[in-house]
Amino acid sequence: MLIEQQLENQTLFFQAFQYAPIGMVLVAINGSVIKANSTVCSILGLSEEELLLKTVQEMTHPNDLDLDLAFRNQLIEGMRESYQMEKRLIKQEGEIVWVQITVSLVKSKAGEPLFFISQVINITDRKIAYNEIQEKKRLLIEREQRYRSVVEHAFDFITMHNPDGTYLYASPSCYEVLGYAPEEMIGKSGYEFLHPEDVQMGNQDHIAILQTDKHSNRIVRIRKKDGRYIWIESTSSSLLDSETGELKEIIVVSRDITERIKKERNLQDNEQRYKSLFDYHPDLIYSMDLEGNYTSINQSFEELMGYTKQEMIENPINFRSVVDPTDYEQVEHHFIQATKGFAQRYEASGINKTGRHTTFDVTNVPIFVNQQVIGVYGIASDITYRKELWKKLEESQNLYQLISENAQDIISYATPDGVIRYVSPAIKALLGYEPVEYVGKVAIEFWHPDDVASFIDTGILLKSDVDTFTCRVRHKQGHYVWFETTAKIIRNEDREIVKVLAVGRDISERKRAEQELKAAKDQLESFIDRNVDPILILNLEDRVVRLNHAFEKTYGWTETEIVGLHVLDLPNIPLKLKPEVVHNLARIKSFEAIEGYETIRKRKDGVILTVMISSFTMRGENGHINGWAVILRDITDKKQAEELLIRSEKLSIAGQLAAGIAHEIRNPITAIKGFVQLMKSGIVEKKMYLDIMASEIERIEMILSELLILAKPQIIQTERKDIRMLLAQVTTLLDTQAIINNVQIITKFDPDIPPILCDENQLKQVCINFIKNAIEAMPKGGNIVIQLTSKNENHILLRFIDQGCGIPEYILSKLGEPFYTTKEQGTGLGFMVSKRIIENHHGEVAVFSEENKGTTIEVSLPIAH
Repeated sequence: MLIEQQLENQTLFFQAFQYAPIGMVLVAINGSVIKANSTVCSILGLSEEELLLKTVQEMTHPNDLDLDLAFRNQLIEGMRESYQMEKRLIKQEGEIVWVQITVSLVKSKAGEPLFFISQVINITDRKIAYNEIQEKKRLLIEREQRYRSVVEHAFDFITMHNPDGTYLYASPSCYEVLGYAPEEMIGKSGYEFLHPEDVQMGNQDHIAILQTDKHSNRIVRIRKKDGRYIWIESTSSSLLDSETGELKEIIVVSRDITERIKKERNLQDNEQRYKSLFDYHPDLIYSMDLEGNYTSINQSFEELMGYTKQEMIENPINFRSVVDPTDYEQVEHHFIQATKGFAQRYEASGINKTGRHTTFDVTNVPIFVNQQVIGVYGIASDITYRKELWKKLEESQNLYQLISENAQDIISYATPDGVIRYVSPAIKALLGYEPVEYVGKVAIEFWHPDDVASFIDTGILLKSDVDTFTCRVRHKQGHYVWFETTAKIIRNEDREIVKVLAVGRDISERKRAEQELKAAKDQLESFIDRNVDPILILNLEDRVVRLNHAFEKTYGWTETEIVGLHVLDLPNIPLKLKPEVVHNLARIKSFEAIEGYETIRKRKDGVILTVMISSFTMRGENGHINGWAVILRDITDKKQAEELLIRSEKLSIAGQLAAGIAHEIRNPITAIKGFVQLMKSGIVEKKMYLDIMASEIERIEMILSELLILAKPQIIQTERKDIRMLLAQVTTLLDTQAIINNVQIITKFDPDIPPILCDENQLKQVCINFIKNAIEAMPKGGNIVIQLTSKNENHILLRFIDQGCGIPEYILSKLGEPFYTTKEQGTGLGFMVSKRIIENHHGEVAVFSEENKGTTIEVSLPIAH
C-alpha cells in the first residue's frame, strides 16, 4: 500500500515513465512486475496486464539468470548504486529477445529497499549483426588459409606472369618438377625455358591470351635445371585490373605429363606396350563400342569409378549411366563426333558407383580398323583438384577485394603528387570521414603540421620504394590519431612512378603503451637512484653496468671504478667468499629468487659490513631478460642489536634458573658433608665414601659448566652437533626445576638422528626457553614430552609438548612481537629471540595450542650434509 501511494504522488515521474522512448519497468524485490510502459510490452509482445502476472526470473533466459540475481543482491546490500548488463528475455512463444538493461534500486526514507527501476533497450538486431560479422570474418580467414595451403602444397606447379611473359611467382612445387627454386625463375621470361620447337606455339598462345582474355590450354616441352626437357600440360588464364580492365597478370597451372605423352606415343607400337599403358596409366583409360558400352577399362578406372572388369563382362555399363546429368548433352555430342572419326577433348563430370562426383579432362579418340570406326577410346584425367584450385584462385581475387573493402586498416593509393584516388571504407571507423570526403584531397593536408615537416626532413621513400613512417592524422572531429603507415611506390615498365600504395594502422594504443613504458622506466630509474640501499645492475655477461649513489656512499668506490668490472672482480667481495658468489650467480641465472641472503662485504677502508642480499631480473621493452639487479642492504647495526638482545635473554634465563640450580648443587654438598663427618668418626670404610663424594663433585662441576656456558658471552660459531646430546645437557639443567614444579620431562628420540649444523650455545638457549615456558604453563604439574624425529631427507623435527593451560587463539597471532607477554614479570622477548635464532639457523618454528589442553612447539632444522 505504501508503494502505491508513493507512485500515485509522483505524476510527473509516471508520465516520463509511460512515454519514455526506451522500455521502463518497475520490479518488486521478489522479482514480480509492478508496472511496465508500452515500450517494454512491445519488446516482449505482451500486454501490461499479462506482464503484471509474471516475474523477471520467469522471463530471463536461464544462462543469464544467475548473473542478474547476483547484481540485484549487490544493489540490495548496498554494494553498488546500479548495474547494466546484456541478457536474453524469453517471449510468450519462446522467442529469444536480446536486451540491454540498466537497473537501480529505490529505497524508503529509512533506507529500506522498495522496488527496482529497470531501463530496457532491444539490442536483438545489433547482436545478430555482430554475430554475422564475426562469422564472416572467420570464414574469410579459413578461405585464405585453404587457398594458401592449396597453392603452396599443390603437386601441379602454379606460376604467375607479367603481360610480357616474365615470371612474377612460382609455387614451391616448381622445385619438385623442374629442379628450380622459385627465386631462380622469378624475373625471367617463360620463353627461356621452352623447347626451341615449342617457342612459336607458346608465342601464339600468349598472343591469344593478350587479345582475347580467354583461357588457354597447351602442351609444350620445358627445360629442367639438369638440361632435360619434360612435357607439361598448362592451362593459362588472364587476370584483369578491376578498374582499368587491362590485363594485369597471367596465371598458369602446369602439370608434368611427360609420362602420359610417352605412353600415348608408344600406344601404337605394339600390343604389349599398349596393354601396359592401358592397365597402369594414372589416368582413366577405357574403350567403348559404338553404342557407348564400355568394352575395357584400366585399373585407375576401377579404383576411381568403383566398377570392376568382371562387372563389365557380366553386365555391360553404358557411359551415359556414369555421366553427371548437367553434362549429358555435351558428352553425348562429343561421343557421336568421335564415332564419326573426329578426336574430341572436353571437360565433364562423372559419378562413380558410390555417388561421388569427379571432374575429368576427357579425350575421345576413334578406333579405326580397316579405315572404319568400330569404337571409341577414352582417356580421362581427374582434374577435380585443378578445378577447385582455379576456383580458389578466383575466390582469392574476390577475397583480396573483400579484404580491401573490409580491412580494419586504411588502404589507399594516390597519384605521384599525393592526391588520393582510392581509400578503403575503414577510414569511416578510424577517422570519421566518408571515403568520398577523402578522395581527391592531398594526404598531408590531414597530417599534424609537425609531422609534415618531419616527413620532409626525414626523406621518406627517397632511398627505397617501400618505407614505413608514423604521423598524426586529423580526425573529422578535430583531434589527431597516431597512424603507422607503410607506403610502396608502384612503377611502370619505364620505372616511372604511377601510384603510391599505402596501408595505415591506428597505433594510438601502442603510442599510449610506449608512453606508459617510458614512465615505468623513469620510475625504475628513480627507484634505483634514490634508494637508500646500495644497488648494482649486472648485464647478461655478469658485468656491472650501473650502480647507485648509495653504493658509492656505503662502500667508498666510485662509479668509474666499478662499472665494467665482472661481478667476481668486485673489490668489496672478500676473497674467501668468491665460491659463494659463484654459487649465488648460478642461482640467479636459473631464475631462483634470492631474498634476504646474509653474508659480509668490505668497504674501501677495510671495514667489514654484514649485508642482506636480494636480487631480481631486469627486462627490456620486448619483455626479455637483459640483466639483474642486486640490492646489498647494510644490516651490521641490526645484527649487533640482535646479538645484544640474545645475550641479554641468555642472562635472564640464567638468573631464572639460579634457584633451581642452587637446590641442585645443595643436595650433593649435603651428601659430601655427611660422608666427611662419617669418615672423621673412623667407623666406615673410606674408599666407598670417597667414590661417592667424587661422583657428587663431578655432578656439581657439570651443572656449573652448563650454567657458565649459558651465562658467559660466546663467539657465534656453527659446528656439526648431535642434537640428542645437546637436549640431554639441557634437561640436566632443568630437571630440578621440573621436579620442584611436579613436572616430568619425557624424551622420545628416533634412532639414527643425523647431526645438524648449529651454534650450540644459542640452540641450548632456545630449548631452555621452550622447556621453561612449558613448566611455567603447568602450575599443577604434568608431563613435558620432547620428541625428535626425521622430517624428511633434509630436515629433522623437534617438538616440545606440554599439558598446560594452552594459549588463546587471539594471543597466538601475536607471539613473537617484542614486549608482548602474558606473564606478570615477563619481557616478551623470549619467544621473539628464540624464533630469530631458529630462523638464523635456516629453520622454522610453529606453535599449535588449544586452551585447557596444552601447547606444542614444533621446530624444523636442516640436516648437516
